[in-house]
Amino acid sequence: MSEIEIRRIREDEGDAVAALWDAMAVAIRDGGPLTERGRRNIGRMLSASAWHHAAFCLVAVDDGVIVGFANGRVDPGDGLLPSLAGEIEAVHVEPSHRHAGLGDRLARAAIAHLRERDVWTIRNLVCAGDHDAQRFWARLGFEPDMVCLSLYRDG
Repeated sequence: MSEIEIRRIREDEGDAVAALWDAMAVAIRDGGPLTERGRRNIGRMLSASAWHHAAFCLVAVDDGVIVGFANGRVDPGDGLLPSLAGEIEAVHVEPSHRHAGLGDRLARAAIAHLRERDVWTIRNLVCAGDHDAQRFWARLGFEPDMVCLSLYRDG
């Protein structure tokens, strides 16, 4: 494996990252494959992250092939806090490139990207039962500070 570059996505790479997003969706518990339309829409959204002022997508590139990504956004919130907030929405690494610290590198790059934009608080939403993800983010300095409760519509 060569040295892996982490950089901002290019506008023509949205479909390649959407394919990784689809693999991520299939791999998670209770997940499943994206529809063709869903994959196309995510590809468009990710392509816009190349130039968008608030949304971002960072890619890990090994020998010209995208093998991982991290995406998120800067959010001014409701204006009650004196600073910008940020969210890292997803970090995903292809199985063949896991266990070499690439997920950590992508997450740290996303944190640095947000800090460069003067974000004070960075969040990542993790399912209550996903202890592996909770440990991953805790190793990076994240701490639990909120509880999200959801009410689902029947049927």
